[in-house]
Amino acid sequence: MMRLLRSTAVAVLLCGVGVGAASAAATQDGNLLIDGRFDTDQPDFPEFWSRSSTTNIVYDRTGGPEGKLAAIGLRGEGPTTGTLSVRQLDLALVAGEPYKLSGYIRTQGFQSRSAGLILHNAGWVSSSGITKLPADSDWTYVERTFTLFPSTDNRYGVAMYAIDPVGEIYFADVKLEALSAQGRANSRSQWTSIASPKLVPIAPLLNRIPHDDPRLTFRLFGSLPAPREAYDCVVAVGGQSQAARTLPIKDGEIRVRLEGLPRGDYSLEAAIRHRETQQAVLRRTFAISIVDIPAVDSSGVKPLNSLVSELLDQPLRKTSEDQTFSFVNPRDGWIFVAVTTEVAAPELAVRIDDGQPVITAATDRHEAFRELARGGHRITVGGSSADARLIVRSIPEIFDYPPCTNSFVRENGPYDWAFTKQHILPAVTTFNGGNLRGDALIEAQTRGLKWLASYNVEHADDADTMRQKMERHAGMTQPQYAGFTSDELFFGRSTLATYAAALWGLNNPDDRLVYTWIVGQPSIVSLHTDFMSACLNASRGRGRLLFEAYCHPQADEATAARHLDQKVGETMRKFNAFVPNAAAGTGIIFGSFNQIPIISLEHNPAVDFKYYLDMQVNLIANSPDFAGLATTGYWGTYYGDEELVRWSFKLMRHYAVEGRKEMLSHQYGFKYLPGFLANGDFADGLNEWTVSAAAKDAIRPAAVAGYGKNCQGRWGAGSAGDTVCVLARQDGQPNRLSQIAHGLQVGKAYCLQFVTADLNDVVQHKHNPRRYGIDVELEGAEVLAARSFVHVDRRGRHRTQDPDHLGKINLHRLVFRAKSATQSVVFHDTAAVPGEELILNFVQLKPYLE
Repeated sequence: MMRLLRSTAVAVLLCGVGVGAASAAATQDGNLLIDGRFDTDQPDFPEFWSRSSTTNIVYDRTGGPEGKLAAIGLRGEGPTTGTLSVRQLDLALVAGEPYKLSGYIRTQGFQSRSAGLILHNAGWVSSSGITKLPADSDWTYVERTFTLFPSTDNRYGVAMYAIDPVGEIYFADVKLEALSAQGRANSRSQWTSIASPKLVPIAPLLNRIPHDDPRLTFRLFGSLPAPREAYDCVVAVGGQSQAARTLPIKDGEIRVRLEGLPRGDYSLEAAIRHRETQQAVLRRTFAISIVDIPAVDSSGVKPLNSLVSELLDQPLRKTSEDQTFSFVNPRDGWIFVAVTTEVAAPELAVRIDDGQPVITAATDRHEAFRELARGGHRITVGGSSADARLIVRSIPEIFDYPPCTNSFVRENGPYDWAFTKQHILPAVTTFNGGNLRGDALIEAQTRGLKWLASYNVEHADDADTMRQKMERHAGMTQPQYAGFTSDELFFGRSTLATYAAALWGLNNPDDRLVYTWIVGQPSIVSLHTDFMSACLNASRGRGRLLFEAYCHPQADEATAARHLDQKVGETMRKFNAFVPNAAAGTGIIFGSFNQIPIISLEHNPAVDFKYYLDMQVNLIANSPDFAGLATTGYWGTYYGDEELVRWSFKLMRHYAVEGRKEMLSHQYGFKYLPGFLANGDFADGLNEWTVSAAAKDAIRPAAVAGYGKNCQGRWGAGSAGDTVCVLARQDGQPNRLSQIAHGLQVGKAYCLQFVTADLNDVVQHKHNPRRYGIDVELEGAEVLAARSFVHVDRRGRHRTQDPDHLGKINLHRLVFRAKSATQSVVFHDTAAVPGEELILNFVQLKPYLE
């Protein structure tokens, strides 16, 4: 973030001190354990916990108390199981001080020679914790308070363990807390980096310090060699520290006053210095700017929802003369401009601030997106038609990753520029990755849209190496890009410290955009506040934190709403708690990927993911938590089927452009649980199905571990998709399996999807892709052949390092028009070879968006 800095002016700076410091030893709730709530988002298992087995130790994101917490389970079959353990090590604690270990435990048919939740010393010589466990119990809160026993180098670990267990035991919300002042002050967790001193700018953004109120707030985190009262804060501008004033630091919040500085760019130097020895324990230099922040008269700004505000809705006269209007953009950001008219006059031209026309008679839909500075603007319409209106709205940045990149399931058709213009451009401002080339790139640039490259964050890099790679990246050097996105960072990994250091030192002379993908929620105030501040201050305050809001379906709509509030709503609340008004630099990016067998969030065939995605965007459009949100949109366009891609940007148009509040799904009759078919994953055996087996057990339910995740691409779904129906082809008559769908609307289009595979191929990790012999009959329905297909997954012949994925599937999609309120759905294995055992699941029937 370094620019050519102005050093001719020097200010005497006043450092005021307030509250705001927090312990460097623990997370905000005092827990010495990292991720004791097991709140990992995308990884298969919480990052800072090591497990002894991937077979007998499972992770369930919503399996904890009341379905609100994650849980870790240990499952066993007795003496052959051995010792199962989940551990977090490298805790530096204080022997002789009191501690409390607590958590929630649930058991079912559980027995073990020894088991529990314990704190142990080096070598596990001594331990203390919860070890008396019932065989069967619902979620029960347990705690144990004890005086800590000695350990080599004061090193300890926490373990959830069971020796030769039978049945299962689950753990949730595990905490280790120091109960004494001595323990709290001197206990340390794995996060050694959080103990080092950090001086973090909090507000305002460094390059947006208002000239009429030039104040800057820092927070000091971490441990100092001596009590904080022994240190001063020394701050100066332009490298002349002799002109600075030094004041004592009391509680960690430092307020810097910058009166007397002319508007411009400066270098601000800050140091934390011991008063007696004059030794500095921390030095930081920041690029700052004193600027005019335009005053905004918000009386003409009409909020439509949490994302969109109406700035103008003005009737136009039919005239060849120019009509000029004024409006106020309430923030630096995007606006939507439209002239609503059936037929535009040939001479139509709409200009903003006397610039080049943004809308002409040839402009698609006679509308445009533009990025404008905060403050007053002028818009001129020339050549207006009768009965036309001028619409101007403040909107969020709308994000799409990646443009013009086809689906791996080629039967979806091309996602080219023609597709993009028809289905995506009505609701997009910013592209990331993908393939914008030639005429597509020129047209995107003409429309004022932005294109960002993708930078791959190498977790092994040191800060200087990472910074140099960023500076050489195409997003920083090639003219077609407006910047880059960093892919990707996790609140649960210590890489954040390295990345933040690289970003603070980044040389970005052209002020290219730097956006940062982030997974999870902040919890460690020192590390995470510094990281967030670095991301939001990047690009002279135009940096973005792109939160990966990839939401997993839940059993019913009410549970799904609670899940969304916890995952998306709580994330925004935490962002704003860590950094004031973080929403103004945050992007909530949803997952629009549902493509079996590549990668799919559509885990549950009973749920219509279109409705669930609507719930997600509806949340941010209505909740005040997201007021002023900078960015929203999607990751995974090329991993969505054509229906979901089209629907995704209809949602963005509805909420983020038109400013609607009501669910769009209600207009189309979509429901969270359509309810046409039941037990589509055979999780309940063969219930709800009519079975006509050619021989005994020729149709049977089965469980195939890992099938849903590995072969079908159900991402982050645990064991969803591992229950199947097996059809064993006999000589003679085929097997038949059927169910009647109820509640269809005559004339409406529906989509039936199902997945088939060869059982032996899957179990034996055999790569033998082909068209399997399971088909479906829809008697009386009008099948829409142009939208229907059978996709044969042929990927991965040489995946010797990942054999679990080698059993290949067929994805069947039939789009049909209902001719009756009921529809018989009949599966059969007529085309199978006698002796083949084929599997069927993910039977899904939902309305189709035509």
